[in-house]
Amino acid sequence: MSRNVFDELGPYAVYEELKRRMAFNKVGDGFGQTGWIDEQIRHALHGSRKTFHTGDSGYYKPAYCHSTYCLVYYDVKDSELAFYIRRFLRHPQFNTHQKRLGKVVKVTKTHIEFWEVGRHEKVKVDW
Repeated sequence: MSRNVFDELGPYAVYEELKRRMAFNKVGDGFGQTGWIDEQIRHALHGSRKTFHTGDSGYYKPAYCHSTYCLVYYDVKDSELAFYIRRFLRHPQFNTHQKRLGKVVKVTKTHIEFWEVGRHEKVKVDW
């Protein structure tokens, strides 16, 4: 069972590439059901200890921080998405699932920023 879940609306080619290299599920393929709305996805993530990867900026809200999952929004082109997902998962501050739990993260080409359970300010980390 994978701890990484890819958004159903993300490019299928990216999902296929990720699956070839590491354990990944997708909404509707190993996690949840096809057609789930954002609220259903967030609800299913509660207690799951999973990291949800998406290109949907609607997930990047501090109110969505929860100690039992991680939300990662990628603000990059679809053609670069697989590269930045792998890069994020290898980053020393996020390279284990335990380090990612409780965070809502935004990944850009220049930096990573995130909110975390128990902190009121956003944190910025350069690549």
